[in-house]
Amino acid sequence: MFMNDEKPKNLQECFERIKKACETLENEYGYSKYAKFNPPLTEKEIQELEEYESRLGFKLPEAYREFLKFSNGAVINGLEIYELDMIGMPDDYVPDGYLAISSTEMTSRRLAISDENGTLYLFWDLQPDTWDFEYEIMSLLEKCENEVYDCKYEKEREERRKAGITEEQEYEEIRERIKAAQKKLAEKLKRIDEEKKQK
Repeated sequence: MFMNDEKPKNLQECFERIKKACETLENEYGYSKYAKFNPPLTEKEIQELEEYESRLGFKLPEAYREFLKFSNGAVINGLEIYELDMIGMPDDYVPDGYLAISSTEMTSRRLAISDENGTLYLFWDLQPDTWDFEYEIMSLLEKCENEVYDCKYEKEREERRKAGITEEQEYEEIRERIKAAQKKLAEKLKRIDEEKKQK
């Protein structure tokens, strides 16, 4: 579930929303060092990236390249997305023939690309599955925004209790909202059905 059920229109929006959600958790809800973002690649570093890809013989996953241009590496709630200079660093959980681009703290979970053709894989205990970095980033956004939503809900819930609103009253309010939404949907479906009959 994305915030307000709005899926990002593009990768840039996705990156910005991840960063905003992390800042909200730290600044408004007291999360300590939830995330760290690096500055974006400089023009010189982008040139180095292109030279590196030329030596490899293939381009890095597009979504990963775009992330590096937004933030040259980041650590987000235990997930480390490697900066340019860290790609392919030695790792006991990445087999030979692969270049790691991401790791998850306290686990064997790694994202790594084949040094033969650039295909991205997810490794768990050295067991590979083909993977998609854009899916990884979208899932990360969903996780971060869900965390913000949960914190916001819990804070509002505490404020309602302080205001004397009981849990039963809260549930009744939710039930009324559901009924109203169902009624609105039924009316909309009825209108659509009537319009079809008139055609």
